[in-house]
Amino acid sequence: MKIGLEIHFQLKGSKLFCSCDTEGEKTDFVIERKMTPVMSEMGEMDSAVKYEYIRNRKFIYHTSTNSCLVEKDDEPPHNVDYNALKTAIALSMGLHCKIVDYVSFMRKLVIDGSNTSGFQRTGIIGMNGYIKTSKGNVNISTITLEEDAARKIMENEEKAEYSLDRLGIPLIEISTEPDIINQEHALETAKAIGYLVMSMDNFRGEVDSIRQDVNFSMGYGRVEIKGVSKLSFIRDTVNYEINRQESLNEISRILKIKGCEISNFSDITDIFKNTESSMIKKAIKSGKSVFAARITNVNHLMKYNNYHLGKELADVAKNMGIGGMMHSDEFPGYGISDKELNNVYNLLIKGENDGIIIVLTYKNNIDQLLSLLRSRLNKIINMDLAETRAATGNGETRYLRPLPGKERMYPETDVPLFEINGNLLNEAREIIPETMEEVNSKLNNEYKLSNIESDGIINNNLYNTFVKLIKIYNEPRTISRLLLQTIPELNKKYNSKIGNEDIIKILNIAKNAGWDRSNIEKALEIFTVKKININELIKMDELKSLNDDEIKKIIAKLINNNSITEKNIIPSFKKETNSTFNAKKVIEIYKKLKN
Repeated sequence: MKIGLEIHFQLKGSKLFCSCDTEGEKTDFVIERKMTPVMSEMGEMDSAVKYEYIRNRKFIYHTSTNSCLVEKDDEPPHNVDYNALKTAIALSMGLHCKIVDYVSFMRKLVIDGSNTSGFQRTGIIGMNGYIKTSKGNVNISTITLEEDAARKIMENEEKAEYSLDRLGIPLIEISTEPDIINQEHALETAKAIGYLVMSMDNFRGEVDSIRQDVNFSMGYGRVEIKGVSKLSFIRDTVNYEINRQESLNEISRILKIKGCEISNFSDITDIFKNTESSMIKKAIKSGKSVFAARITNVNHLMKYNNYHLGKELADVAKNMGIGGMMHSDEFPGYGISDKELNNVYNLLIKGENDGIIIVLTYKNNIDQLLSLLRSRLNKIINMDLAETRAATGNGETRYLRPLPGKERMYPETDVPLFEINGNLLNEAREIIPETMEEVNSKLNNEYKLSNIESDGIINNNLYNTFVKLIKIYNEPRTISRLLLQTIPELNKKYNSKIGNEDIIKILNIAKNAGWDRSNIEKALEIFTVKKININELIKMDELKSLNDDEIKKIIAKLINNNSITEKNIIPSFKKETNSTFNAKKVIEIYKKLKN
């Protein structure tokens, strides 16, 4: 088993080849396009491009306030964004890569509609690096800087719709060699790489700003799994792929012995002219026809126990916009009557070991579908599983398209070579991110935080914020508590979000006023609830700390009532006042008065 990762991170600021902001909102203007493939420099056409062209769909693009003529492919790209390039170089240095002398952007052909131009611009920044892990170094093959694709909104068999708000956002792709030995190691590697990128000041940090692709092989060809959305899904996705390929290997063994082929599709619409199946009735009403084909020797292989050949074939139909397919291992079902099934079986001369597939689609789609299904089945029988798959939201994968090759790459003629000179390298060195190990050591040794606190700051990507706040209010334990407990609890309790700028302002007041942690926490809560001007907090009576004499009066009263001990002095004291106080001072004065 071999595993490699491709991790993609968005950067905020400007888009990669124009000055548009990375953040935008939808507008009413819409563009419609169709894509046509072109040959590579060698006169060859990429297999993945051929597959998309067969689908023959049109593409609808919804423009946004941050999409200009560059995103609409009506204007040549501008110069590459300097800050994005500098960040990519700094990360390459942090991962011990060799930096290229010149960045040469290439066009990567994609005609699935995700780019208005039909290609994605990408350039190599660093090569031959590594990341340290508990299992040894994982080698980094390349670090590239590219423009992100458009965001898909919906698709069916006739069209796909995209938003242009994401198109052109700077995207850093970090690709590892297949040095990862198992699922847990993949998770550790992704986490270590991710931490470096997320610690950069211009990491975008939105919901879809990180995407992980997993390259996986069990000896049956490389499977590229696109879009693993969460770190925890890496483990689930690999486990699913292991089980899927083991099952397909068993199916392949059976079909090689028995033989297997798909018949031509027959139009069986007349059999269902009076059907009670709501799904079929709706399809016929919309102008679609009902087609069926026989697949020999697949009975109980389509969907039975660990066998799911039907899903492998249904993915092909789904990619054409056909809403999946029905097969005999699922019958009776879908509201189809026994009489209708028998008529279908008799028409197709179904043998005892054969399977039947039924699809609902337009007549002009059926020949293309049959060709793709036969090709898919042949690859499974021969265990040629090299392909691109999509990660699903539940940790599974589905067939997407053939694996792309070198034929889809050719030089970008509109973007000149960019020389990486000494000044740029020096600027990049100043922002090289610290590794998780370095940060953890600082939190433990320099700031004296516990392992639990340091893990919390690292795992929640709060280190940069922590350092900024420490420079204002130099109490590491207090800052740690605020970031890991106080602020998350306030945000959850009051369904709000306290921004970093607001925290900084409150800490500046706390520093000048001599507030301790309790004052700061109360100030944050008042600000969250009342939404008042931060500068008004200093004037509020409940935020004025008790002096020593006031603390002595309250403690004396509690001692006289014989109601306190050193263990319960703080909660008892809180009940006697709405003002803030220094807890250490309260315990100190209590001990003196008690003695």
